[in-house]
Amino acid sequence: MSSKFKVHVADCSGAVVIGDHANLTVEAPVAGARPPHRPVREQAAAATTTSTHVPCQESSGDDINYKAKSGYCLVINNYIFPRRDDVERTGSSDDVRNLTSLFNDFNFRHVVEDNQTGSQMIKLLQTTAEKDFSRYDCFVCVILSHGKKDGIYGTDEELIKIEAITSLFRRNECPSLEGKPKIFLFQACRGSRRDTVPVESDSDPIPLSSSSLPADADFLICFASAPDHESYRQAHLGSWFISSVVDVFKEYAEREHLMDMMLRVNNRVAGFYSKEGLKQIPCQVCMLRKRVFFDPKYS
Repeated sequence: MSSKFKVHVADCSGAVVIGDHANLTVEAPVAGARPPHRPVREQAAAATTTSTHVPCQESSGDDINYKAKSGYCLVINNYIFPRRDDVERTGSSDDVRNLTSLFNDFNFRHVVEDNQTGSQMIKLLQTTAEKDFSRYDCFVCVILSHGKKDGIYGTDEELIKIEAITSLFRRNECPSLEGKPKIFLFQACRGSRRDTVPVESDSDPIPLSSSSLPADADFLICFASAPDHESYRQAHLGSWFISSVVDVFKEYAEREHLMDMMLRVNNRVAGFYSKEGLKQIPCQVCMLRKRVFFDPKYS
């Protein structure tokens, strides 16, 4: 059968595919000949593609389990707010007591600082970030206070942004924590919305009637409530969120990793309700790379 198509190839850097019964002629390059001219737009597109290409290379090792046998825990407990009608955040001392017991079980060194103004909080966090954490496997920061969607209040009503807090412990600012879990627990309201008892709110009172690695790697930021919503606490129990963290971690830490336990915390808090039907759900922002296991002394 005679060929229906005639294909002539003068210059090619890739594969050539032709149909059946076609004649293919390949012309050998002439020594010293210049490559065929490409339009300026085509050359620019090629240059752009080359300059923006970032090769992807995986780190060696695929073990995603991490055992935190020791750690450093900073607790900031703001419970007196002189400018508010409801001066004291009752139940906050119960949270501190429960957290102290929990992190003793985990062999964590813990430091508790009470009633910090906004500037005192920043100074305390900066001083903490300057420490050498080389001998610790993990860092935990717990802040118990009033708050809004994007920040935490000092006792003087100065709002400190969440980003201003967590950024102090990033790779460049706190190199001794690089590659180690950095866990933040914020027990505070994130707004005034209510998911419809008698308990107190962390905003206005409820009437009695929740290198190296990327700079942001290995952070876990946990909030007591969803954005824009209140969080709740009560005397002799503490906050719904912190009491659930303590109870779940004490029961499951010897066999479950951190994020699985936080799912249990979410589920537990979601089951709480007041006699007026108020509800709360915690939420997390997870940038962890590994499954974090603690090493409780009682295991």
